[in-house]
Amino acid sequence: MTDKKPDSSLDNEQIQYGCLKRILSSTKGLIDLIEENAADIVADDMADSSEFSIFLNKLRLHAWPVFLAGTVFGMLSAFGAAKYISSRNEAEQIAENLIQERTAEGQTLTPIANIVLPFNASQPEQETDKKAVLEPDHLESFIIKPKQTLSVVLKEGGLTNREIHLVTTALADVLNLKQIQAGNKIEIGKMNTDNADEKSLLSVTVEDRRGNRYTAAKVDEDLFEASLVEPEVDIKTEYAEGTIDGAFIPNAKAAGIPTNVIHQMIWAFDGPIDFSRDLRKGDTFKAVFQKEYNKEGNPTGNGSLLYANIGLHSKLQERFLYKDSKNREDYYDETGKIARKLFTMHPLVKPRLTSKFGQRKHPVLGYTLMHWGADFGAPIGTPIRSPGEGTITQAMRRGSYGYYVQIKHNSEYSTAYGHMSGFHKLTKVGRKVKAGDIIGYVGTTGRSTGPHLHWELIKNGKRVDPSTQRITAQRKLAGEELQRFFAERDRIRTSLEGDVAYAKAEPLPEDRKQAYQEPKPEKKTASKKAKKKNQKTAARHTPPNKS
Repeated sequence: MTDKKPDSSLDNEQIQYGCLKRILSSTKGLIDLIEENAADIVADDMADSSEFSIFLNKLRLHAWPVFLAGTVFGMLSAFGAAKYISSRNEAEQIAENLIQERTAEGQTLTPIANIVLPFNASQPEQETDKKAVLEPDHLESFIIKPKQTLSVVLKEGGLTNREIHLVTTALADVLNLKQIQAGNKIEIGKMNTDNADEKSLLSVTVEDRRGNRYTAAKVDEDLFEASLVEPEVDIKTEYAEGTIDGAFIPNAKAAGIPTNVIHQMIWAFDGPIDFSRDLRKGDTFKAVFQKEYNKEGNPTGNGSLLYANIGLHSKLQERFLYKDSKNREDYYDETGKIARKLFTMHPLVKPRLTSKFGQRKHPVLGYTLMHWGADFGAPIGTPIRSPGEGTITQAMRRGSYGYYVQIKHNSEYSTAYGHMSGFHKLTKVGRKVKAGDIIGYVGTTGRSTGPHLHWELIKNGKRVDPSTQRITAQRKLAGEELQRFFAERDRIRTSLEGDVAYAKAEPLPEDRKQAYQEPKPEKKTASKKAKKKNQKTAARHTPPNKS
């Protein structure tokens, strides 16, 4: 037999009852003592005041219930605390008794094995075996020909209209379909099915001239997911030089300058040099650039211009790529100044001038008034672009201008746009814009007779005629920044002397020239019926024969 342990619950209740009794007795004695002393002190100080005695008696009558209520509240709080302590002590006592009993019984159960839990037990373990990438059983390759589209090539590859829609929709997430050019490679992968005559589409891959591979892979019956794999390229620093004997772009390509580097050259000199008018036969050019090569060792057509010069009518102009202390890169001339066109495009893609700058009869007010800008007609909702980089300083509704935006391009020039139907969602004061960024849409708000864009050019705070200005973006380096630029300029010039500096660029291979040709706009030719209808011929009058 085992000895029964004494029950401690009875002792705990007796202890609680004794504590509460002592608390109640002490509280009552303290209340009586405070009441007597307070009454005596006040009575001694105000003995000659009968009115105060009456007030004191009332105070005694009202004070006792307040103290009594406080005492009851204190007793209940003390009783609750004691009850909580008692229940907790009882639970701890029961647990201790249980442990002692189990220890006395000895180890009769099977020992528990040691288990090492993962670091985060709440999350399921990740699958270690990745799904194997399916390889197509059949792979067909196509090369996009001039005037061909991706849909036409996919149709030739046997895809249905629904498959073409699913593939192009997926590819649009990683690729601008309008940038697919002639010479791009298309790969169509298919899998065998139970039917020997049918094959299931697995993937479509578009590979551009740089080697980027855009793939739409089938993950479900009606779902394709797109991915991009960028190529590994080698970058080499090279130089090219040539003489103008025709148009600049073909001459530059023949010298081995990549396509995008040619556009960087035009951008760097744009303004002081008009490449369509200023260049003459016999003028020279030279460029130093970083050129990309793909894994096969073929040039990708991409690069980055580091230096360029153009010998224009026996006068040499140079441009140096320089990054300043604020991490801004730009092309500077030999004096450390940027000199190129401030505006590289028109605010509208297809501008149609409807009213010039100057005096005119106002179409609404009916009398002659100065017109401080130029108006360009366009349908409502036509996007309005920033013609150059700058900062938006105003974007609001402004009287007769309607919805109005102003852009500050540099310390000298600003532009303003009125009568817009609304702002672009990103248009707000303080936003920095680049050439081509949409700032709003054509409308007819304010004092307007029809949808158009009112465009103003502001020079040093005064509105001027935009058609008479040859605007260049000029920023001059100074101080330590200028000295750093001179050091970089002299280093490049030194490296250009002799044949030590860079490898000479080679012209593009004949079999890859097609991939770098820019798409030419289609010429609209009238049909034979239209030509015949519009052809004007003289009427022939045949006199009658005389017999």
